[in-house]
Amino acid sequence: MLSNGLVTRGQGIPIPSFPGLSSQNGRVKFRSHLLRPLDPESPWNRAVLALSVVAGIIGAYLTLAQDAPPLLAIDAAGTAFLSWALARELDPDRQIPALVVAAIGGAWALLGFETAILPFVALMMAARLVVETTGRRPLPTDLAGMALLATVVSLTPLGWVMGFGLAVAIYVDDRLAEEPSRAALLAALSAAIGSSVVASLSGTFPRTLPMVDPLVVAALGVLALIAVLREPLEPVSFVDSRTKKFLRRDRVQAGRALTAILVFVGVVVSGAIAPAVVPMALVVAAALASTEVERLQRASPDPGYRGPHV
Repeated sequence: MLSNGLVTRGQGIPIPSFPGLSSQNGRVKFRSHLLRPLDPESPWNRAVLALSVVAGIIGAYLTLAQDAPPLLAIDAAGTAFLSWALARELDPDRQIPALVVAAIGGAWALLGFETAILPFVALMMAARLVVETTGRRPLPTDLAGMALLATVVSLTPLGWVMGFGLAVAIYVDDRLAEEPSRAALLAALSAAIGSSVVASLSGTFPRTLPMVDPLVVAALGVLALIAVLREPLEPVSFVDSRTKKFLRRDRVQAGRALTAILVFVGVVVSGAIAPAVVPMALVVAAALASTEVERLQRASPDPGYRGPHV
């Protein structure tokens, strides 16, 4: 769901009213231009919520019955949901790949691999800012919240990468906007300085270079290069169904490129906890692969093909 409606191919589905949301625009009112509620009427949203709940229940069972880590339920549910959310930012025209990476992300956590919920949140918000999937410019309170998030997550090497990346996202989003603002520049500086100060004071930065798998680093480097060089297809989804405003192709590419670069740098810097970036990397790979499949389908002579399922 984007803006005042779902991501759709030619129409917007109004989202329901939620108590306590302030009045600003249209039938649905927001205090934030970056956060948005899930439409409970969407079968896709119900599917990812059910998937996240199932992952959480399995995690709780493993904790109680097999002495798994106490926060496994949160890690599994959170990784599943955030994988879906990031996929919807990077590949907003397609729903099925998002559910696939959500299932993989939840399974990754349940299998006992390292996860990183807060850095994942920062990465997802960085992608949302750059792609501008809400169709609204961030409010000053949104920018302050993003600067705070960038600071809070920077207690680990991976967290610092994603926190600093969020600062970059604020700046890139402002540069891509038609009317750049001083508030965004100040927020980007605050996020960059705050994340770096917290990382320095908490001893986040390693004194020696961490050990990493050269093959993994090379693979993620290639993935980042593809994200930078390979243009996505022209989006068919409305970012704002009221004004018939489509997503911008350059923003989708910028969001994918920034996300892939942050994942690559995160592996290099984090080293020992590199498995935590695997669900993030799979989302980027799925978005790029989904676009290539769509490119082939659009070029095919199949008269029954009607575009991506959104």
